[in-house]
Amino acid sequence: MSTQAYPIRPVRLLVPFPPGGSTEFTAQRLAKPLGEILGQPFVVESRVGDFGIAAMRALLDADAYTLMVGSVNTNSIAPIVFRKRIDFDYSAHIRPVSRLAEVPSVLVTRPVVPADTVREFIEYGKRTWGRIRNGTDWIGSYPDIDGLLFARAAGFEIVNVAKSGGAQSLLAAVISDEIDMLFLNARTAGLAARARKVKALAVTGSSRLSNLPEVPTMAESGFPGIGSTHWQGLFMSNGTPDEIVRLLHRAVVRALSGDEIKATFANMGARVTPSESPEQFAAEIAAEMVQWERVTAEIKLAVQ
Repeated sequence: MSTQAYPIRPVRLLVPFPPGGSTEFTAQRLAKPLGEILGQPFVVESRVGDFGIAAMRALLDADAYTLMVGSVNTNSIAPIVFRKRIDFDYSAHIRPVSRLAEVPSVLVTRPVVPADTVREFIEYGKRTWGRIRNGTDWIGSYPDIDGLLFARAAGFEIVNVAKSGGAQSLLAAVISDEIDMLFLNARTAGLAARARKVKALAVTGSSRLSNLPEVPTMAESGFPGIGSTHWQGLFMSNGTPDEIVRLLHRAVVRALSGDEIKATFANMGARVTPSESPEQFAAEIAAEMVQWERVTAEIKLAVQ
């Protein structure tokens, strides 16, 4: 398949999470400009299941008409935490194309928690020792790990509660008093905090968010380095011809260069972050995996 003949039909963008989260949001915002640049529709399709492995498995024998918009959860952490569940050689079969965007997280609590700052929440956590419920997509995802690291650094204990259904399910759980705290993506958290459905205590990353300017960073709250950035990236089968991978990379860079898409992400405190090359993105993921291997060992997270 040559670049002159690609694409000649619609392209699928698989998303390993339900609609409503930051990964699906990124895929939807990318689909339109990619379609305009390459002359064929890019259709977003949810492929939920098995900690993101179902979507990755769909790429194994796929051609260049099936892509995946993955994330730090599915393509950096899951291959470490769930290596025993992955029945294929991840690095040999999945090819990174480009990072797409980075969405910070927000430490949120249920509205009735008697705490308006991180310090007050820590005091509350110590008073209710072992009864703080931390929400997570699944045990081993970044909200799970971030919650454990935060609690360990702060000196109190939590119980992790997994809720399937992505960001909207987690938001519903914290609103309905099923969980007490959660590191939630900035898009979902920002909307919920402004509607007073949750309390936003701190944001991850190096600076405050434009959609939550009054909320301090974790560093300002005394916990620098705590909290992951939820990045999204484009992936495809490693059997794809190199010229198609590079064509898609160039198209992604162009699609993410527009003022409108940059503003859309900036309005929720996020930013587009296309990689300089597929090789750079692959190297970044490889380095992250080393870090996640160390972190999961430190917190004694059971590798399944």
